[in-house]
Amino acid sequence: MANQGSDATLNDAAGDKIRDWLQLTKNGHGPLKEGDWMVSVMPFLDVQSATASANTASITFTYTVQPQHCNRLHHLHGGATATLLDFCTSVPLSLVSRPGFWQYLGVSRCLTVSYLRPARAGDQVLIETEIVQVGKRLATLRGSIRRKEDRQLLCTAEHLKVNIDSAVSL
Repeated sequence: MANQGSDATLNDAAGDKIRDWLQLTKNGHGPLKEGDWMVSVMPFLDVQSATASANTASITFTYTVQPQHCNRLHHLHGGATATLLDFCTSVPLSLVSRPGFWQYLGVSRCLTVSYLRPARAGDQVLIETEIVQVGKRLATLRGSIRRKEDRQLLCTAEHLKVNIDSAVSL
């Protein structure tokens, strides 16, 4: 966990926590697990930056739009976009989690995505995510996708989650 009240950079504990969550899609030998719903996305997703303090965190990911994630117009498919935003907006919770407090990153209760412009096959995009509010049982997360080249806003998301951790007995 990041130090309370101080910024965490990608080079310290925050980076380690993010990398741990990204590694969950790999088996013991390194290849991606079969049947994992993120299997076709993870090789093209990377972390650009991360900050955390107390109960707030933000992470910026980079992603290159792959043809297999596109629709017939060669634009990033809406379902692929929602999948990316579901996963990426959840990861900042790993920076504030601890036993009994968002340890498993919760489950989605609502994911709203507003599509503004298309991302085309081959585009490099930035997926910017942040914790808006996190409490004992509920969290509000926000995300956006921008084209890296011109910073044009492509879509926005609000992600509401519920903590499913068991209460910790002391």
